[in-house]
Amino acid sequence: MKYTTLKWEKLLLWLIPPILRKKTHANWLNVLLSPIRSIYEDTLYKMQHTGQVIYLEKILNETFNPTKNYNPNASIEQKRLDQLIYIDESVKPTLQYVYLHKEYYDPDGTLMIPLLKIFTNEEYQNKNNKPVYLAHRKDYTTLAYANFRIFIPEILIKNGSIVINESGSSTAAIKVANIEFHNLLNFYKLAGKSYESYSY
Repeated sequence: MKYTTLKWEKLLLWLIPPILRKKTHANWLNVLLSPIRSIYEDTLYKMQHTGQVIYLEKILNETFNPTKNYNPNASIEQKRLDQLIYIDESVKPTLQYVYLHKEYYDPDGTLMIPLLKIFTNEEYQNKNNKPVYLAHRKDYTTLAYANFRIFIPEILIKNGSIVINESGSSTAAIKVANIEFHNLLNFYKLAGKSYESYSY
């Protein structure tokens, strides 16, 4: 038996003096006790979950997708097949580094980094050799990237479990209109973390 599980009816019966143990009295006190019971169970539920990804996914699926069984050990592909709400990393440009010519070659002329491919001008103009995008400091300072992305199955949007504001394209982030969706995430996520929602 868990020490956090309380048998409220039995506890109430123990606390009532024997002379006052009547059915109507017990029912009346049980009604008065119901708000405390719901607050206790709600607080206990929230204490058992943290801001970890598996807990956020579990809570979102329990609230908005209750017909599906959430498996925290499933891969992203399996979660997509099961039509579960899942969380993935944000897409940010990776920092690429540019090296000087003298850093590529030793003084004797041998290539220091053998796996490095250097394109000539003709090769560079070829469409198959697309240039590597170099992330600039402005990409991290002027643009705001979300810390994580939440993927919501289309079926939840179609059946009305999750209401969204209309978005332009299917690849763009969607704006969820459900206030309880945002309240859940803001309660459990770490301070300062931002998120974007996408449908699949």
